[in-house]
Amino acid sequence: MFMFNKRSDVSLFFTDQVVGFFQRHDFLDQAAYGSLALEKGAIENGYIKEPESVLETLKKLFEKYAIFPRTITLMIHDQNLLIRDVKIKKEDIIKKTIDQYFNEQLGKSLHLPYPEPVITHFIREESEEMIRVIALITDGHLLHAYHDLFDRLNAKEVKYEISAIPFYNVYHNKVEQLDEVVMFVNLYQGMFSLQILEKGFPIFNLIEENDGGIEEYTLMIENYVERIANYYKFNLRKGKQTIKKVLVFNMNTEVDDRDIESLLIKKLSSYKAHNCDFNTDETFSKLLPKVCKLPYAIFLGEADRGQQNIDFKLDRIPKNRMFGHQLMVISFAIVSIMLLVYIPYYAMSEEIKMQQNNNNALQMQLDMLLEETPIIPEIPADQLAYNQAYNTILNELDDVTPLMSKLLMTQSSKVTITSYQVRPHDNEIVLMLLGTDQNALYEYLLFIYETHGIIDEKTDTRFITAQPTFRIISSQTMEVTITHA
Repeated sequence: MFMFNKRSDVSLFFTDQVVGFFQRHDFLDQAAYGSLALEKGAIENGYIKEPESVLETLKKLFEKYAIFPRTITLMIHDQNLLIRDVKIKKEDIIKKTIDQYFNEQLGKSLHLPYPEPVITHFIREESEEMIRVIALITDGHLLHAYHDLFDRLNAKEVKYEISAIPFYNVYHNKVEQLDEVVMFVNLYQGMFSLQILEKGFPIFNLIEENDGGIEEYTLMIENYVERIANYYKFNLRKGKQTIKKVLVFNMNTEVDDRDIESLLIKKLSSYKAHNCDFNTDETFSKLLPKVCKLPYAIFLGEADRGQQNIDFKLDRIPKNRMFGHQLMVISFAIVSIMLLVYIPYYAMSEEIKMQQNNNNALQMQLDMLLEETPIIPEIPADQLAYNQAYNTILNELDDVTPLMSKLLMTQSSKVTITSYQVRPHDNEIVLMLLGTDQNALYEYLLFIYETHGIIDEKTDTRFITAQPTFRIISSQTMEVTITHA
């Protein structure tokens, strides 16, 4: 029987439909766990849309199980996580930390879809000249929204976790000899994720949506496992490493484990696929709701082998300062109400007098400025000639705004134009693309050339004169150069 401590520690996992929790106890059979449905639309794609509704749900959940959490560990959903395998030259971080390096590279070599990205990292390998870093990235706005709720629940400490590490601890707990490379297939309602780990380090994360039936759902997973396994072997590791182990973790309440065995596990037998349960105690495993298995896996990993800390640093206002701000706001509100109730006429008359004084002062300043304004000197003839020449050259440059509007309309859910640069003298437009994978980037490149390439003569929609050139920045980023008429 597993043993835990710190009874006030609670782990939470949110989906768009439900929230589940697990609270550790000295003995596993006395641990508290449970779930509660969220109001529809309260959370969408992991983002809190109705904070008051989510807060009320958490209060009901904690009251139902008599929970008073001191420390809350939030499991970040796979759909809100990016993983980047980054190689950094040591000469680039001589006088700075790796975190400072990432902050400097935002918008340069590191393009992310979040307005306020939060990055933490593991050092994977290190040599005399290079450091290989695994960067874990999420949206700071998302974490702040959850942290605000936990503050209102009087939590003293908030921690974060990603599914890959607890899942790996479960896998570690079940086998004696670990595979060097393993793929996790995590099933959620309406979606699934694929994660690749090397020696326990997550290096790849992919999320895909699917609202079809069980056969379509499992067929899509099977196809993606084959594609990502080949992508890892030939693109990422150049044939030197391959995925030999696939573990399926079923968090989807609409999918039965027997269907997973018959429709998916058997078809992935070449990868030694296995539907991984969370506990050797069969009775406890059957009682534990699927949404509570991830929160349980966090404490299972801590109790057995200890966990690596996922340290997402947030710039939070200290609680004592926040209390001071709230006190000031309340004091100001009380004073304002008193003024509006007891002396409205006096306040209004004083405001009118002050405005009249301001108007008079502004009028006097205007009169003084008019008197002191110097006469504008005559512009020399050679300066006028330079101005005319500049305006002539400026007017001859083509306006590429209509062209960019057409290119921006070609964006899809898989490919986004993150930035562009116009080179008017070369009739070129340089696009920076961000896609879900390289296949999506190549398909988008072919699509814009087929849509806007000139066939016989230039038209409003066909203005590309030559096949676009491109440069791969990373597995999801491409620089494309378009030459237009």
